[in-house]
Amino acid sequence: ALSSYADEVAASGLAEHLDEQAALFWSTVSGVTPRGQRYNTGRVTGRDGYGEGLRLYALLRTLRPETVVETGVCNGVSTAFLLLALDRNGTGALHSIDLPEYADPDADADAFWEGKGGAVVPSGKEPGWMIPDELRGPWKLVLGRSQDELPPLLERLGTIDVFMHDSEHSYECMSFEFEHAFRALRPGGALIADDVNANDAFADFAQAHRVPTTPLGPKIAFLLK
Repeated sequence: ALSSYADEVAASGLAEHLDEQAALFWSTVSGVTPRGQRYNTGRVTGRDGYGEGLRLYALLRTLRPETVVETGVCNGVSTAFLLLALDRNGTGALHSIDLPEYADPDADADAFWEGKGGAVVPSGKEPGWMIPDELRGPWKLVLGRSQDELPPLLERLGTIDVFMHDSEHSYECMSFEFEHAFRALRPGGALIADDVNANDAFADFAQAHRVPTTPLGPKIAFLLK
């Protein structure tokens, strides 16, 4: 099944599109001195290229969700894989929350949590700017902190099918998001977390709810309700 989904992603041209956008990202931020850590696109890659993105795509193609909620967009790499899956499913909508940090060495460091990495949006771009135009139809974006915006979003949506955390990777924020999203998840729905190795929040949550976890890559995993 994964091989078949890999063929779908390859045929879509998404990886090539993202590579082109990443080149534009680097040409834009190369002359900007980072505020802290070295800037990066926030792309879901590694030694296996876009392997994590492919497995996100495969998971959504398998579950065929109607309502997906995501926290953390940045340049939109993982978001693009989620939207590609919804497009190929022919159904479903993605609701995202993002508090973007821009490539600006003078940005207020206190606006983001301690330990914030170098994933930034280039100056003059909007969160998710890497997402192909043809995939944007079922996408709705809310700007703000997930701690403020996630509860009212979930209340408006009611039951959801998939939730993905990729915003503030502090223990407190991750635990907050997991608890709220899990309550809104339908039975059999998926809770996905990126940067699960940042702290013990995902492992503690899974243990507390006695549900097994499945890796999607070196630092991303999911569980089913």
